[in-house]
Amino acid sequence: MKKLIRAILVFALLSAPAFAMTEADKFVGVWRLLSIEYRTDDGATVESPYGAEPDGTIMYDSLGNMAAQIGKKDRPRFSSADRMAGTAEEKTAAFESYIAYFGRYRVDEHERTVTYDVEQSLFPNWIGSKQVRYCTFADRKLTLRTPPFQYLGKSVTAVLLWDKIR
Repeated sequence: MKKLIRAILVFALLSAPAFAMTEADKFVGVWRLLSIEYRTDDGATVESPYGAEPDGTIMYDSLGNMAAQIGKKDRPRFSSADRMAGTAEEKTAAFESYIAYFGRYRVDEHERTVTYDVEQSLFPNWIGSKQVRYCTFADRKLTLRTPPFQYLGKSVTAVLLWDKIR
């Protein structure tokens, strides 16, 4: 019996690296957005276009596909049921309070980044682009941080906190 237990332990110890989860494996699943902070270069916080209580989800599959949607909570409805008949103000508000994109992703464990090769996006300038996010994991939470970008005339970095739900 002792030999059997010893053999099982040796097998488990030798097999452990084969079953170790890589950084890329940690992404796979569905994540719910908990918060977004836009931070200026001097560390000040600026309210994001998604408000104080943003709503969003991001999904990664094991084949390298991803999709993300982020919106402001309680977005105002159009006065018409026809989405093409919204007023200019309604369309502007809808565009400014929502982002959606999908494509392929790849993880660089050494750089601690995930790069999205955007195939389609609500923001047309992202189509065909590479969007880099710096990533960290802790307690089933994923933090994604963007490189600096321009927002209302200021250089900001977005910090997004996600909770794994599946």
